[in-house]
Amino acid sequence: MPRKARRPRARAAAKPTPPASLRRAIARLLAARAADARRHTRQLAGVRSAADRRLTAMVREIAALRHLEARAAALERLLAARDHEIARLGALLGNATSRPPL
Repeated sequence: MPRKARRPRARAAAKPTPPASLRRAIARLLAARAADARRHTRQLAGVRSAADRRLTAMVREIAALRHLEARAAALERLLAARDHEIARLGALLGNATSRPPL
């Protein structure tokens, strides 16, 4: 039985250089991608900055509220001490008026 003749293998063709229009399109797309990356970076920085400003304002407001809460607690203590003193003085006055004169 005779052997079948094999076809010679085709060698890989050398890659042709792309035409100038394709090179320009690739360059344009790469430039657009780089511009998008820069724009995205700027937008991200702006969003982070805005979030930092909001966080700073919230922390400032919390500090102010804590200060006001401390002032309110101090006023409560002062009022309680005043009420206690008024009650003490009222009791002294009541005792003094109920005694017979000397």
